[in-house]
Amino acid sequence: MKSKPNTITSLLLFCSIVLLQISCGSSENKTQEIEDSNTFNRPVYDVSNIDTSAPVVELTVLAQGQDMSQMSFDMKSMEVSAGTTVKLIVKSTSPDASMPHNWVLVHKGTMESVAKAGLDAGRDNGFVPNSPDVLVKSKLLGPNESDTIIFPAPPIGTYEFVCTYPGHWSIMNGTFTVK
Repeated sequence: MKSKPNTITSLLLFCSIVLLQISCGSSENKTQEIEDSNTFNRPVYDVSNIDTSAPVVELTVLAQGQDMSQMSFDMKSMEVSAGTTVKLIVKSTSPDASMPHNWVLVHKGTMESVAKAGLDAGRDNGFVPNSPDVLVKSKLLGPNESDTIIFPAPPIGTYEFVCTYPGHWSIMNGTFTVK
């Protein structure tokens, strides 16, 4: 007699675990579907489509720090108006050749995945992956180098910028807002 209640209890426990796993898996799938649909619902952005009559907004951002504990961008946020052309000057003030930096503009919520994919992209690609999440990028900058990037402001919204050199993304990042 005792084995029957234990068998029933074990069976109920097993069924409960299976149902919990199924419901959690279903939730994860829906989250992935939402993320995928957001990718396809993004407005079209062509970085080469510069309107020569648009007002130009000039910004300068410094990639700074002498070691990993000091590295940062001197700005945590940037804001431009829709319809403008952005002239962004990225300067590395780091004197150490082992501390290269870049500046990469990405869709909101993709900074970490782009930065991690940058590792696989490697040095030959400036640690920037070939990804639809990457909108604009600078070259990889050594000590006291700079790069000027000219691009049309993306569609209205909030984006992120990040240094994709391995290990830098979690500290060297910020928001780029188009109003």
